[in-house]
Amino acid sequence: MKADLKTVEEDVKRLAGSVAGEEKKEAATRTYIGEGDRQYLTGLKVGGKRILILIDASASMLGEAIVDIIRRRNLPANQQITARKWQRAVATVDWLTTQIPLNSEFQIYTFNDSTQPLIKGSAGKWLAVSGGATLNQAIGNLRRVVPRGGTSLYKAFMVIRELKPLPDNVYLLIDGLPTHGKSKPRKRTVSGDDRFGYFEIAIKQLLPHIPVNIILFPIEGDPRAASAYWQLAQLTGGSFISPSKDWP
Repeated sequence: MKADLKTVEEDVKRLAGSVAGEEKKEAATRTYIGEGDRQYLTGLKVGGKRILILIDASASMLGEAIVDIIRRRNLPANQQITARKWQRAVATVDWLTTQIPLNSEFQIYTFNDSTQPLIKGSAGKWLAVSGGATLNQAIGNLRRVVPRGGTSLYKAFMVIRELKPLPDNVYLLIDGLPTHGKSKPRKRTVSGDDRFGYFEIAIKQLLPHIPVNIILFPIEGDPRAASAYWQLAQLTGGSFISPSKDWP
């Protein structure tokens, strides 16, 4: 009898877990299909009534090493967008959108020298999650974006001010310190000190009480980026991760 009782209890637990999984699946706005059935403890929770995702679409997102970026930048556009680093960033945004609550509003912008919403004509407006059709359209548009140009974090953070009401959670996907400030630099080369200066100018545009959650895809030759963005996350009450190469 004890053995039978134990078997029944195990069956009940298994069924309960199955039901919970199905309920969670139905509650999700979208599904994300990755390789295998991996789950990672990241501390990154996607929540809030108004969620803004900012994704770096500058040329540096084409590779982790400078030589790879230069080589990839000279390829046709259809080959540029297949860069592993860029595809990881796109997959990360795809994953983030599957975590957005059904009753939330969202907006997704790419940024380089300028900023562009993924849904044409939606600049400064919040979009309803509803059935997920708009999210699917946004991800479809992102898959066609070709990374190019420099990185203006200043302009990315100005998007926060343009949205009314203000966002209550910001997710920033970026690979290093910015190469531009409010405008393009006049000189052809940008030093590490210049980039940190542009970073400091950019964060002055942030408004209080809005968490900035940072997902960093490192690039070579930018050793100050990780500590700078970690401190920014701490300052704003957000989170910081630098994901492994097989995440999400």
